[in-house]
Amino acid sequence: MYNIFKRKLKVLPVTEPVANFDGARLKRGRSYLMKEPKPEVAFEIFTSMVKGICAECARTEVFPCESIGCGECTLLCPCKHCEHTRAQGLCFTMDSPRETRQIYLLQITPIFWISKYGNDSVSPYNLELMASMIYEFLRRSKNPVVLLDGVEYLITINGFTPVLKFLHDIWEWVILYEAIFILPVSPAALEGRELALIERNMQQVDMPALNL
Repeated sequence: MYNIFKRKLKVLPVTEPVANFDGARLKRGRSYLMKEPKPEVAFEIFTSMVKGICAECARTEVFPCESIGCGECTLLCPCKHCEHTRAQGLCFTMDSPRETRQIYLLQITPIFWISKYGNDSVSPYNLELMASMIYEFLRRSKNPVVLLDGVEYLITINGFTPVLKFLHDIWEWVILYEAIFILPVSPAALEGRELALIERNMQQVDMPALNL
């Protein structure tokens, strides 16, 4: 177990403007495994959730309203009285945050580069810092969604056992805070036993069931 209070690094949960209505519907409190050579579908799912309406919304016809919760708004919008919260995302990726924002049109969602260099980066050697960031985000966000791209690289750098312990902490936090965790993995990059141990604690996404 990491000492998640050893170093403080705040990640402010923010909400993207509404941009779609038919995003992926994943259940809270669960971790999802995406088997794909490149994390393209995983990013599409993540983006559709953080830019979509709240999953529990029963009146999609009132959207878009990008002033949800605004006390000064006088429009007759039931969303002002909605008890649900739109998804707030946190992303770790092997690609540059700037390029990721441009591709998926993510404006304010926190995106961190798994790298030893550059701004908005987290060293692949520092699993403890990454765990601390994820924990603080889950604790502060009302409807958190976390995408972790590059687990194969983390295993190469740190070894499988430390990364599995790191993932196990995330799995437990996801249940505790009713969050959603998305983990894309290239099966060809892992040994069979390693993939089986990861699969044991995750659900595989049924691609045809997604509204993307």
